Parts: sequence; structure tokens; C-alpha cells
Amino acid sequence: MSNLINILIIEDEILLAQDLQLRLESTNNYKTTIAQSYEEAIKILVTSKIDFLIIDITLKGDKSGIDLAEKVNEKFHLPFIFLTSHADQQTFDKAKLVKPHAYLLKPFNDRMISMSIDLALSNFTSNEEEEQEKAVASVEEENEVPQKPLFIKQDNVFKKVDIKDIVYLEADSNYTIVHTLEHDYTYSQVLKKFQEKLSQSFFLRIHRSYIINTDYVTSFEYNSITLNNNLKLPVSKQNKDEVFKRFQTI
Repeated sequence: MSNLINILIIEDEILLAQDLQLRLESTNNYKTTIAQSYEEAIKILVTSKIDFLIIDITLKGDKSGIDLAEKVNEKFHLPFIFLTSHADQQTFDKAKLVKPHAYLLKPFNDRMISMSIDLALSNFTSNEEEEQEKAVASVEEENEVPQKPLFIKQDNVFKKVDIKDIVYLEADSNYTIVHTLEHDYTYSQVLKKFQEKLSQSFFLRIHRSYIINTDYVTSFEYNSITLNNNLKLPVSKQNKDEVFKRFQTI
């Protein structure tokens, strides 16, 4: 499992695109792909795993970066920033309508790139949390909730965390420790609030300090649950009935 954020750069000036690519990949936090047109970008989005887009507002051809952003909002639902040097008021007004998560102005430097990406991911994550809570409420009865990756800030970098890779979550005062298959992340939010982001179909509160991903359960007793990493976690009296309801026993 890779925690690199996959960024698609859409820029028709290839030297500028390559400069941006070099700056991003030198941080060892990003994997990048370049597209030079609307059509090329759509093809990559359909065939590849992309987490984030940097879109030049002005592209050669019939379709602009704004057209691409509209399609991203409609079909792919990914965070993106607009790359621009200057724009007239009419273009800027059109750009605002597609709600970019941030802007990156040319000429840029490493600090500007980092700040724009951080801001965009923060804005996107906040929006996604609201949408996810609505989704959980609306489809909980169907036992299925679409779960998009989380971006958790660690050491001034947003790290991608796939929901399916979360093994369990642990309360630590006003923080939540997210234990995944390969890494642990500390998130500045209490466990109860973090629980609202998660599908109740796959995650189960077993204790005031623990939420587990039921896909990783290998066995359970009246007062404990064992996960597939041989970790045994306590089950509280208050949560015992819910645990037995969740798992089919014979």
C-alpha cells in the first residue's frame, strides 16, 4: 500500500508542467502524471488512480481548465486547484463557479505549492466530512456507505489514508490514533466525532476508547475482540450486546 498522493497536472506548457512535477516529486510525498489537454486528462482519470488535480485554467483546444473542473465535480469528485498567471474578471468569475479548493499563481515556488495543496486538501476534507455524514445518515439502512480516502495532516503534510486499510481507532484524550495496516496516524479530533466519518456497516464501537473495522476481526469473547494482527482489545459492558448483534454466531 502506498501513501503517496497521486497528482494529475494538467498544463499544456510542458516545461512548466515538468518543473512542477520535479518540485512535487522531490518531496517524496507525491506521485505525478502530466496531461496537456482536457481529453488526455479525462482518459487518465478514467484509467488511473488519481487523488488530486492541478489544473491550468487556460488550455489549448476547445475545452478549458474550467470545463475540466466541471467534469471533475460532476463525475470524479476529487480535490483540485487552479493554476493561473492572470485572468480577466469574466474568466475569474467562471472559475469561482466550479469551486476550486485553492489557487496556485504563476510564477510559483516550493512554499507556494505546498501551501496551495495543504489549503486545498483541508478545504476538500472539511467538505467531504459534511457530505460523508449526510451519506451515512441517508444510506445506513442499506448497509452500504461510499467511503472516500481521508487526508490526515502529519508533520505539515496531508497523508492519504484509505478507509478500508484502517484496522482500528484508539482514543487518546482529545486526539484519535488511526491504526492502519502499515502506519499509525494521530488526528486532532475526539474519537466520538471521528466515528461520524465512518460507515456503521464496517466499523463498530466496542469500548469508549476503541472502534474496530469488523473486516479485521478473527475472534471474540464476552469481554474482548481479537484482530488479525493478534491484537486483543477490550469490549465494554455497554458495548457487549452490540458486538454480539453484529456477528453471526452458531
